[in-house]
Amino acid sequence: MAGEINLYDSDGVKQRKIAVDDTTKRVEIRDATDTDIMDIESHASRHAYGGDDAIAENALRFSQIDKVFGSEVTVSVDAGATATIDKGIYYVRCGANTSVEYSPDGGTTWVTLIAAGGVGLVISDGSNVRLNNGGTAAEDSHLLPIQ
Repeated sequence: MAGEINLYDSDGVKQRKIAVDDTTKRVEIRDATDTDIMDIESHASRHAYGGDDAIAENALRFSQIDKVFGSEVTVSVDAGATATIDKGIYYVRCGANTSVEYSPDGGTTWVTLIAAGGVGLVISDGSNVRLNNGGTAAEDSHLLPIQ
C-alpha cells in the first residue's frame, strides 16, 4: 500500500495504519498486524436504514433540523414588564435591560436563560418563556425564528 499513515501509542508501539488499498483504491484503517479494521469509505452505509449498525428509526435526522431563518421580529417590552415568547425556536437578541426567562413550574418561578443585553438560542413552548425588561424605559428585543 502506498501513502500510509502509521499511528503509534505513547510507548512508540504501532497501533493503527491508515492507507489506500492498491486494489480497491479505498481508504482503510488497519491494525498493527495489517488486518483490515474498517473501510472508511463504506463505513457510513452500516449506519443507514437496514445496515448492520443502523441508526434508530426514531433518531434525529438532518432533514428534521434542515431549517431556514424566518423574518426577524422586533418585540417592544415596557419598563418593568414582560412579554411571552410565542411557541417556536428563535435566536434572540435582547435589549440592554431585557433578559429571557423560563419557568420550570408553569409560572411560579422564573429563571434567567439569557442575561440582559445577551444573545442566545431559545426554544419556547409559548407560555413558559418570556422577555423581562428590568429597565426604566421601554426597549426592543429581536427574535429571529428558525423554521
